Amino acid sequence: MSGRGGQSLSMVCVDVWILALSVLSVTADATSPEVTGSCDSRGLPGFPGPPGPQGLHGPPGPRGPPGFQGPPGDIKSCSSPPKSAFAVKLSDPLPAPSQPIVFKEALHNDQDHFNLTTGVFTCTIPGVYHFGFDVELFQHAVKLGLMKNGTQILEKESQAKDNYRHLSGNIILQLTLGDRVWLESKLDTAEAEKGSIQSLFFGYLLYGNYPG
Repeated sequence: MSGRGGQSLSMVCVDVWILALSVLSVTADATSPEVTGSCDSRGLPGFPGPPGPQGLHGPPGPRGPPGFQGPPGDIKSCSSPPKSAFAVKLSDPLPAPSQPIVFKEALHNDQDHFNLTTGVFTCTIPGVYHFGFDVELFQHAVKLGLMKNGTQILEKESQAKDNYRHLSGNIILQLTLGDRVWLESKLDTAEAEKGSIQSLFFGYLLYGNYPG
């Protein structure tokens, strides 16, 4: 009897001990504070750092499509610039000196600013002009002067004996309305020889003195 009584007492003690542990566990859970925050929560952001150095330029992008073509301009509103030009030729011996050379053939004289009768060009469009002459001679002596309003502006001379030679001259002049330009011989007729001579005289407007 005493043996069974001892076993009963021991089992009762174990049960009491298990019950006590359970009560302590529940009490600990009830009294522990509740965790409400996240363990990895972060603070406020800091101030931004200074900007870094500029990087390298990247490759150019692809070419864009062409734009739309605009409407054509008004052609009627564009006035053509003034024109003045001549080119005359003479295949005969030069006349006596100190007078305009009268050229017999007009290669170009659409505006009639060069007078074939007098051998004089008269300015009707003020502006800057280019004048020149070219002479081919054989067994001949020649001396030419380019004149403006009676004043010699340019002089050239040459002499050809047993071969052909060329004599040429060019000049740019500023002309006003009514200025006159011509070419004349500077040799006396007694000095002229019987060789062949062919003369070309020309001039044209580079640009006029007009607005724009």
